[in-house]
Amino acid sequence: MEIGLKIALYPFLLGFITLTSMAQKGVEDGSRYGHGEDSIRCIKNLSLYREYVKHGNYDMGLGPWRIVFEECPKATKNIYIDGAKMFNDFIANEKDPDRKAILMDSLRIVYDQRIKYYKQRGSVLSRKANAILRHQEYRSDPDIQEEAYGYLVESISILKNKSWVATVATFMTTSFALFQNERLTDQQVIENYAQASEILDYQLGLKPGDKTILEVKEVTDYNFIISGAPTCESLVSYFQPLWEEKKGEIDYLGRAVNFLSALDCESEPFYALAAEALYEKEPSAQAAYGLAKLFLVKEEFEKAITYYEEAIDREEDPSKKADYLYQLGFITNAQLKQPQKARTYALEAIRLKPDWGEPYILIGDAYAGSKDCFTDEFEKTTIYWAAVDQYSKAKSVDADVAEKANERISTYKKYFPDIETIFFYSLKEGDNYTVGCWINETTKVRAR
Repeated sequence: MEIGLKIALYPFLLGFITLTSMAQKGVEDGSRYGHGEDSIRCIKNLSLYREYVKHGNYDMGLGPWRIVFEECPKATKNIYIDGAKMFNDFIANEKDPDRKAILMDSLRIVYDQRIKYYKQRGSVLSRKANAILRHQEYRSDPDIQEEAYGYLVESISILKNKSWVATVATFMTTSFALFQNERLTDQQVIENYAQASEILDYQLGLKPGDKTILEVKEVTDYNFIISGAPTCESLVSYFQPLWEEKKGEIDYLGRAVNFLSALDCESEPFYALAAEALYEKEPSAQAAYGLAKLFLVKEEFEKAITYYEEAIDREEDPSKKADYLYQLGFITNAQLKQPQKARTYALEAIRLKPDWGEPYILIGDAYAGSKDCFTDEFEKTTIYWAAVDQYSKAKSVDADVAEKANERISTYKKYFPDIETIFFYSLKEGDNYTVGCWINETTKVRAR
């Protein structure tokens, strides 16, 4: 009987031992869910935690999520997407600094494990950097900034021109912050900006006119200029040592000319060297503009105008062409005292860039400086009506110039004719009046 029982139980025990030995976690055998009972446990907890996450119940979802994270890490990439979502929420709502720091470490581990099992190191490092910088209390911490910066540097070194635009933006804002906290040198910031500009220019080449890329480029350019990192001295110190190695490269010459020009460094001898080399290598709009700025600084205005005109003829980007036209108009009015010509250039700039206020201000200045058009004292005052009209247009299309426009309006309204003079000329306020000479603008009669 005893022997028979043993024989009867043997197949059952053998089956139990076999089933137990077949149970294995995915983390152990490299499979997606594991095997045997462990695969059932994985799938069950995966389904459970995802249901909680779907309804925003992260507290209840954390337990089953952790089982999946630890036991079957290759089950799905959603483990890491959902994990980052949950821990970011926990961090945002946690008040205790010590617990918040522990949660931050957990968030880091989520991204590290995602790289381990799903690769894509470049893109995941970018996500990791943005995740740790998204929390206000950490964003201004230089140590956190430096940590995130390291991830971003590596991400961009891997993805290069394929880096996300958001990655480039964060890379530069972090660079500027670290420079302010004396963790990066001015030379490092300049180098980072050159790299970021190259990536953004490449992507604009693939997607001309893309609003997101253009906006990031505009903000990055502005922040670079105001960061304090670029000065004429620091830019020359960055570009000049590369001269012998790179003087034949158009990209290098173009960046040197653009960077130095942006900070009005045209008087630097290195600027002349780079601008002339760029024009000789490729007489493009950019190269012609570089020489225009060079001769402008030398006060060789006729030569400057020649190169401005060439830059305008060659330039295909409407925004840049408008900028060149405005600058040419400004020189024509301020230096050559040719206000009518200046207006022509300004009007063409407005046609290309109608929401830009500076050309209207230029026209107003051209009008305000044209008293010599008239011998009659009353007619001399009428130019200020036309000028103020232009300043008003400027601020109506472009809020950025409102302060400048208002200052000029305040100044020139004082030169309007008084009510007695208006009456003497058989006019009254609100009447239409055409300002003569080359101006030939119809405006409204106003008294000071």
